[in-house]
Amino acid sequence: MSVKKEAHEISFTNPDYLDTKKKLDSVGCGMCLAKWTQVTIHLQMGQTHSCHHPSTHRIPVGELKRNPSALHNTLYKKQRRKEMLEGKRPAECDYCWNVEDNSTGFSDRTFKSNETWSKPHFDEIKNLHWRADFNPRYVEVAFSNNCNFKCSYCGPSFSSAWVQEAKEHGAYPTDDKFNDIEYLKSQGKMPIHHKEYNPYVEAFWKWWPDLYNDLHTFRITGGEPLMAKDTWKVLDYIIEHPNPNKKLNLAINSNLGVNDKLVDKFIEKIKRIED
Repeated sequence: MSVKKEAHEISFTNPDYLDTKKKLDSVGCGMCLAKWTQVTIHLQMGQTHSCHHPSTHRIPVGELKRNPSALHNTLYKKQRRKEMLEGKRPAECDYCWNVEDNSTGFSDRTFKSNETWSKPHFDEIKNLHWRADFNPRYVEVAFSNNCNFKCSYCGPSFSSAWVQEAKEHGAYPTDDKFNDIEYLKSQGKMPIHHKEYNPYVEAFWKWWPDLYNDLHTFRITGGEPLMAKDTWKVLDYIIEHPNPNKKLNLAINSNLGVNDKLVDKFIEKIKRIED
C-alpha cells in the first residue's frame, strides 16, 4: 500500500503533468488534446474514435465524399471538441471525469495531452475553430478484419476466421451477445469483406499523402496486417517517400502466424525503411 501511495504522489506532483493540466484547465475543465491529436480508425467497419475510452462512432460516407479526413474529423467529433473548447465535459469521456471527480490523481486527458504527439500542439489547437480539421499525430488504423486466427478474446469485427466460426457454430452463449453476427449487424459493426469495395479505405488513400506529412506515430492493426494488401502499400509508400519528420514511429500488430514468405517480405521492407 505504501509503495502505491508513493508512486501516486510522485505522479501527482510531477511538474510536467501539473503544467499540462493547468494549461488544459485554462481552456476548460473538459479540455483534452487527444480529441484532436489521436485516432483509431476501423476502416473495415467505418467506425472511429479518439482515445480508447469513448465508444467508436459511425463515419458518415457523405462526409467522406466532401472531406476524406472525416475518417478522423467527423462532425460528431467536432461537436465534442466544441464542448471542450467551451468549458464543457463531453459525456462520452466519462472515464476521465470519474477519475477526476473521485480521486486527486490525473486522468488520461492529462497523460495523453502531455504526450510528445500532443503537447507541442496545445497553442494551435486551443485557437482553432471547432469546425476546423486537424491531422492527428498518433494514428492507429485497421484496413480489414482479414485474419487467419480466431482468438477467444477477439471477434468477427476483427477476424474473418471468427466470422466463419460464428456462422458455422453460432455466437458464444453470453448475455452481451459476444460474437453474435446478427447483433453486430444491428450495431453497424459487421465488417466489410476484404475483397469488397470499401469507401473508408478509398478515403484513407485520398487523405494519406497529406496525413503522412504530419505523423508522429502510425500503427497498423487488424485483422492480421500482413494479410492486408494496404499494409504493403503503406510500407512501399514509406520506402518511396521518407517521412519529412525523420522520426516516424511505425508499429504493426502482427500475430506473425502467416507463411514464411510473407514474414520474410515484411522483414525485408522494414530493413529498407530503417536504412
